[in-house]
Amino acid sequence: MKKSILLIALLSLTAHAQDVGVKLDNVNAAQETTISIKKGDVAAKKKYTLSEGEEEITGDKEVVMKSAEKNWKTACTDWKKEFKEMNKENKVVSMTCGRMKCSKEDVESTCSSTAKYKVKVLSEE
Repeated sequence: MKKSILLIALLSLTAHAQDVGVKLDNVNAAQETTISIKKGDVAAKKKYTLSEGEEEITGDKEVVMKSAEKNWKTACTDWKKEFKEMNKENKVVSMTCGRMKCSKEDVESTCSSTAKYKVKVLSEE
């Protein structure tokens, strides 16, 4: 009687098991290893929306035009760095400082542009 109950229990466990196709050839057993198996598409639970916008980038004023252009390039680099730091949770799709346009007012020159960006923002659900 005990053998038949044990046999039925083993058969029921075997009947519910599914082959997940995990190959342990590349797993280093010397290190702590965790293998997680989840049913369904985990990535499908995260929903992203595309957000885009524009910002003005202006370099510091200078008397010499070449220096004004260099200041704009520095402002562009700083904007990109700050933008990436502020958007760590989101995924930057594209960002560009745009085309530099310089203007002269009295003896000082200023270079500026319209920067554009697109990011994937994690939607709240």
